[in-house]
Amino acid sequence: MSAEPPPPACVGSRAPRWGKQAWRAAFASMVPALVAQLAAAPVRADSGPRRASVRIELTRGPGAERCPDERFLRAAIARRMGFDPFDAEASLTMAASIEQAQGELIASAYLRDRRGVVLWADRYTTHGDCKALVSTVALSIAVQLDDTGELPPPQAAPAPHEEPATPAEAPCSPERPCAGPPAPPPSEAPPARSPGKAAPARDLSRVRAPPPSSAGQAAAERFRWTVGAGATMALGLTPGVAVGPTLAVAGRWPAWSIALEARGLSSLSTSVDEARVATSAFTANVALCLHRHSLFACGVGEIGMLRAVPELENLTGSLLNARVGVGARVGVTWPFSESLSGCGTVEAVQRLVDSSILRRKGITESQRPVWSAPATGVAFGIGLQMNL
Repeated sequence: MSAEPPPPACVGSRAPRWGKQAWRAAFASMVPALVAQLAAAPVRADSGPRRASVRIELTRGPGAERCPDERFLRAAIARRMGFDPFDAEASLTMAASIEQAQGELIASAYLRDRRGVVLWADRYTTHGDCKALVSTVALSIAVQLDDTGELPPPQAAPAPHEEPATPAEAPCSPERPCAGPPAPPPSEAPPARSPGKAAPARDLSRVRAPPPSSAGQAAAERFRWTVGAGATMALGLTPGVAVGPTLAVAGRWPAWSIALEARGLSSLSTSVDEARVATSAFTANVALCLHRHSLFACGVGEIGMLRAVPELENLTGSLLNARVGVGARVGVTWPFSESLSGCGTVEAVQRLVDSSILRRKGITESQRPVWSAPATGVAFGIGLQMNL
């Protein structure tokens, strides 16, 4: 009886073990590459440029109520930057304001941090369209935010350091003496420089310093001197209508001004009580005014004299009469340019001291008034003003 051949399973039983070993070797070689790729992914994500994130504030002051609102400004900035840089929780605040003064629109913009330190500021003016002004502000802010986005991110606060527990030491003995006190840590001295080498310069190109003017200095910069010249027509200051020139100098702030004026008026009427008399008046006025857009209102104080020169000495005398009064004035300005404007005024002055023209009939007869100034005088003026 012949022996049976061994089963074929003994021949092929090594094939599955060899395949498993090859698969395990391939998997083991892939693991380090996969771990390295996952570890490098955050590095690539953080290596991209950091985008700026700020809060936006827009204030429209007097005269700028019809200017575009904050939504228009946000959209214009986002359109120019390619993304929306605004976040209500951001540490930086970009503030802008628009107001009208002296017939021109003034826009201010500044960037401050959480502590209120101003990092950048700028100012723009125009006599034209407010929408174009807001678009200009948006462009300037977008450029500034691009520069701000390149700043390094603020460093996070270091985590509290936990000191490891000190292991218990064995007691001192003659064979094991106690260790002395620890040496003090070396002081952190600045690195020594060679005598001919200058200190490294600090890079301040990323942050623009704020303008040197503070809020008080900005208000002081808006103060200006103004000179003016014009013509005045007055009723009640002399017999008949009086006309003449007016000169003025004023100190002007955005909301109010104080002016000193001088007038020389000559009456167009040459007859008083059937006598020919040339009359003229000279006055000095002080006006304290409040301004609102192109309109203004003033309180006026006036002091002056009335002069009468008779044609025939035996009919009237030549008299000098003091005039004192207080009153009110309203007016309007028309800006022609940044330094030149026109103005028109109407005022009424209440007389406090009488002024009159007297006539003497004879040596023994007392004088009698032939003309007395009315209780209230009215004046109309028009002129030009120039900012110095």
